[in-house]
Amino acid sequence: MIMYGTFYRKVLLPLFDGPLKGRRTVPYWRALEESQWWSRAQLEEFQLIALRNLLRHASDTCPYFGETWQTAGLNPSVVRSLEDFRQFPTITREAIRAHRLRMRSRLPIKLVTKGTGGSSGEPLQFDLCLDSNDRRTAQMYRGYGWAGGAPGSKQLLIWGSHVGPVPAWKRWKSDLHHRFDRQRVLSCFEFTPQKMDAHWESLRRYQPEVIVAYTNPLYEFARYLQSRNIQPKVGRSIIVGAEKLHDFQRSLIEDVFQVPIFETYGSREVMLIGAECEYHSGLHLSMENLLVEILDDDGQPTPNGQVGNVVITDLFNYGMPFIRYVNGDQAIASSESCPCGRGLALLKSVTGRRLDVLDTPDGRQIPGEFFPHLIKDFPAVRRFQVMQESPALITLKLVAEGGFTLLDRQQLLCNIRQVAGSEVEIDVQYVTDIPLTRAGKHNVVVKRPASENGEHQRHVSSTPELAETGVSA
Repeated sequence: MIMYGTFYRKVLLPLFDGPLKGRRTVPYWRALEESQWWSRAQLEEFQLIALRNLLRHASDTCPYFGETWQTAGLNPSVVRSLEDFRQFPTITREAIRAHRLRMRSRLPIKLVTKGTGGSSGEPLQFDLCLDSNDRRTAQMYRGYGWAGGAPGSKQLLIWGSHVGPVPAWKRWKSDLHHRFDRQRVLSCFEFTPQKMDAHWESLRRYQPEVIVAYTNPLYEFARYLQSRNIQPKVGRSIIVGAEKLHDFQRSLIEDVFQVPIFETYGSREVMLIGAECEYHSGLHLSMENLLVEILDDDGQPTPNGQVGNVVITDLFNYGMPFIRYVNGDQAIASSESCPCGRGLALLKSVTGRRLDVLDTPDGRQIPGEFFPHLIKDFPAVRRFQVMQESPALITLKLVAEGGFTLLDRQQLLCNIRQVAGSEVEIDVQYVTDIPLTRAGKHNVVVKRPASENGEHQRHVSSTPELAETGVSA
């Protein structure tokens, strides 16, 4: 079916996206295939021009930005470099909830409304213009293409799906769309032990070229296949996203499926932020569409190799601009260049959510990253979740199989105590299941006080209004 993939990319997709739907996704995609080979200086010049145009537009046509910047004495015309841009305040989810309508442009721009629940479970509604939507889809095409997953490739998706009753016409339309795109979807909500046999049979019969998956259900699927000595057949590669990929997960998944795994990083608000190429040297940023900053809590760029907060500007969403949007994630920037020769900047890694950092009464901070790396050494634990409602208490929920012994429990507690100290109580609870979020994700760490009062963030803002909003995941 290689011929269909080529025919799809060269004929069907351009016809459907262009004359039939009036989109510019394919031309943008073709342009991105060229611009990825520009030098870093060329890409940064492109970003600066796009940024200056966006700032003028937002200042002139979006009441929220125009009034906020004027009050702070900020003029977009003085922005000649990224250093100048850092004078401008960040925005947060709270700010968008409070001022969304005033963030929209007054111009008659057709908007697409979308929403995300996020790790906090608090819905966020936002808007984007059609051109921005086309550009971000093109970025996804390019990023997935690095992994052999360009449009037209035969894909098995382990992804989010509709929850609750779905009208028959909607199911029919969705099925037709997936057939046209050569995709089969398995709901990530259904990757339970009882469903694994059926999923293995679907994989065996479908024989995809590429698997595109949420990280955690794919990892559980790989563990299931490994436990039964099953050697699945996948043609090219695996693409993971939506959840953090840990090194131990990458190792096991590649060992089971015997194909390379490619990590991607994105969000509902801006789609693909970064993706791995064939050299796996980090995540190439979508520089032609997004300006990504990694900043410390005082709003300054982090030193090389240090964790910072992800701050994003969508350079082409003129409908409701995202300008210096703090999305609640943390990452490590890289100053290195990839051996592939692309000029695109790299993220060394995405470390997780800002909310993943737990506090203890004696002042310690425990990164959420600690728990997956610890519990991977207890194979009888199928799923877990760490919850903290106060610094004095950490609740650890375990979905454990019969092989998890009392000695295992004691060793697990001992290992946590070495990091958490003696002043925090650790409550271990055995549960039969841990519900996924509405988006089908598994929240490894839930820190409720931070998501409620925003005390975990201290980004410097140029206006009192923004300084008080904090950051929510």
